[in-house]
Amino acid sequence: MITVLLGFATSLVYGFADFFGALSSKKIKPLFVTLISGLSGLVFLLLMSPVFGMPANPTAIFWGVLAGLGSAVAITALYASLAIGPISILSPLGAVMSALVPMLFGVIFKGEQFTAAGWLALLGIVIAVGLVGFVPADDIRLPSAKGLLLGVTAGSFIGLILIFINQAPTDSGVTSVVVMRAVSATTIGTFVFISFLIRKNLSRSDFSVGPRIWLMIALTGILDSSANVFFLFAMRFGSLTVVSVLTALYPLGTLILARVVLKEKIAKVQLAGVLLALSCSALLASGV
Repeated sequence: MITVLLGFATSLVYGFADFFGALSSKKIKPLFVTLISGLSGLVFLLLMSPVFGMPANPTAIFWGVLAGLGSAVAITALYASLAIGPISILSPLGAVMSALVPMLFGVIFKGEQFTAAGWLALLGIVIAVGLVGFVPADDIRLPSAKGLLLGVTAGSFIGLILIFINQAPTDSGVTSVVVMRAVSATTIGTFVFISFLIRKNLSRSDFSVGPRIWLMIALTGILDSSANVFFLFAMRFGSLTVVSVLTALYPLGTLILARVVLKEKIAKVQLAGVLLALSCSALLASGV
């Protein structure tokens, strides 16, 4: 029950972070939003480290470094895939892959087992991930091979990040997550700096926005880091497969805020995904 609740909370908070990140990216270049929000999230984790603990555990640091490098690859591939489009196909594709990769790892390498009802619930949530992540649009063309490759790469690396975080010892506090954020921010920051030196396309207008946008960017990082912590503790209560599949429901959080804040309509296919996700989550919570 606790695992399902924490896993579900992880997905919602990740989705909330994506929502504010998307709004901010309409005013500032997405890569800069990622960099600045990453730094704000890192500061938040450092401030919270006395509460959760941050011992200098070599194993946690090692997996945190791998997760940080994976995060930089995932973000780059994700933005590239969505830029190619269509988003309506590549967005849910990435979300489904982010669930399948850790699910296969958990079953094959960790020997996780479930009842028939448990497998049915997990399958239902994976299907719900695709439905909820679907973005209705007029662009209904089939994605190119490059778009598909980038979408699969983004989702796969997100799944790998979850696996890497899961490898950290249970007594290592938030060390792996802090290291992951630091490595990711450093990698992306280096890329931004090199890109600027090559293209010199950075101008003051890229940052001439009001305090409201800066607040949203900071909130994006804080929410994203909070979701990392939720995932970390969810893993310490239960199964990698269950938590990863629930985490892949992150488009649900974005969908909820888009409906509440922007008054966007929810497509029927997305509503069906929400209902399927809730019913299957309840089935998992019943201890199947």
